[in-house]
Amino acid sequence: MSSFDSLAALKNAYENPLSAALRKHQDGVPVVGYTSNTVPWELLRVAGFFPVLIQAHAAETPHADPYMEPVFSPRMRSLFDGLLNGTWSFLRTLIVPRTSEQEHKLYLYLREVIRQDGGAPVPPPYLFNLLHTRSARSRAYGLEETKGLLAHLIDISGRKVASSDFQSAIDESNAARAAIRRLLRLRRGRSPRLRGGEAVVAIGAWYFMDRAEYASAALHLASVISRRPPLHGPRVLIKGAPLDHPGLHDAIESHGAVVTAEDDWWGSRAAGKDIRIGDDPLNAIFDKYYSDAASPRLFPPPAAGRWFQAAALRDIEGVVFYIPPDDDVLGWDYPWQREFLDKHGIPSLLVRDDARALSRQTRQCIAEFTERLAGARAER
Repeated sequence: MSSFDSLAALKNAYENPLSAALRKHQDGVPVVGYTSNTVPWELLRVAGFFPVLIQAHAAETPHADPYMEPVFSPRMRSLFDGLLNGTWSFLRTLIVPRTSEQEHKLYLYLREVIRQDGGAPVPPPYLFNLLHTRSARSRAYGLEETKGLLAHLIDISGRKVASSDFQSAIDESNAARAAIRRLLRLRRGRSPRLRGGEAVVAIGAWYFMDRAEYASAALHLASVISRRPPLHGPRVLIKGAPLDHPGLHDAIESHGAVVTAEDDWWGSRAAGKDIRIGDDPLNAIFDKYYSDAASPRLFPPPAAGRWFQAAALRDIEGVVFYIPPDDDVLGWDYPWQREFLDKHGIPSLLVRDDARALSRQTRQCIAEFTERLAGARAER
């Protein structure tokens, strides 16, 4: 497989998130959907399901519009529309975590649609109420919620779960994480070889593929890219709302910069650490998602900012903050984050447009910002 073939396979999965799930469904494999990274993928596999992150980028959302207010993000509105129009009706259930306010509202809106119209083609939603407050009480509650999720999944599948099922699911997922970390190493340091726009696609595909197939394709891509010449543009970190598409990356990199990291679950924080299995695999899975998964609801604030601060001080020459028009959470943290960068002499730029439709003015600001970064490098 050439680098073109491996990247094409990952890109196809990324751009067609339904394809692998539909093939599994047609082959008789039960499929379960989930809405973000804080749902334990391994538990879905343990229960015998093919897990898939539900995804959509509909330009028009006629089914969602009568229900959802304008404050909802384009992604959440598009997901809701796809769930109402029957696109995901083949799912056995949909797991929605409460680790973002909009996902919680999505769950409530789905329940209301089902209440009003029992014939709606909506897969049965399940709320996974995993909290990310760093406290003993929150941890104990989260573990009970995780046990409840597994019981719910087993009840649906009717499968008898053995200890070997946990080991198999964890091994499969850890292998895919290792492949992602291999890709991430090609972005780090002062001589990155993997462009940010490519990385978003190559990493994001793992949410839609069979993870064994993903690991194989990603490792092959990494092997080939490792032989590329290094990229020499200013190194940029993107901080803000999760970016499930490369629009902002491409805009930044079109001016010669290189996006080497992003503080979100679609990019640099997708894999995190491996799950360390021990005597209690369920507890190990819970601990991974409670302690290591990127989440917008992480408290206290110093814990939430730790990854960003460490990443910004590691070979980063500039930061682009992405706070889209629908944001009502991230903007509260922007002032202290910018102050942190100013203290350490790291330039930053704030982007408030929807990254899928950047205005001419914003594109000009990006061009001027990357030019300033290049000029600062030349002076050193």
